[in-house]
Amino acid sequence: MENNHKIVDLSYLNEISDGSNDLIKDLIEMFFEQIPEYQKSLNDCYSNKDWINLGKTAHKAKSAILMVGMKELANVLKNLEENAKEGKNINGYKEIIAKFVSESNIAVRELKEIKKIRKY
Repeated sequence: MENNHKIVDLSYLNEISDGSNDLIKDLIEMFFEQIPEYQKSLNDCYSNKDWINLGKTAHKAKSAILMVGMKELANVLKNLEENAKEGKNINGYKEIIAKFVSESNIAVRELKEIKKIRKY
């Protein structure tokens, strides 16, 4: 099957699920629940200049993003995590958060399409 999806890569999910469509479905559903929470938390932490919790949220979001194969965004979140914990490069935080929101929203749309096609 050709991969028409630009952002997500389910190779990791397929590997850890050992062929269990139910597990893949559950993990995708968990992604759907977590992403809006991470988006809100990152924005709230940024607005409140709460760099420590911004770093912690970036760490959690990175794990979710890696689960669906978004390695480039995960690396960006790792940098945000490290910088926020030290309060460094603050001027770049807003752009990184916007990138996370944009790309994770695209990932949600792609995963909804994948669920429909594969009937997870």
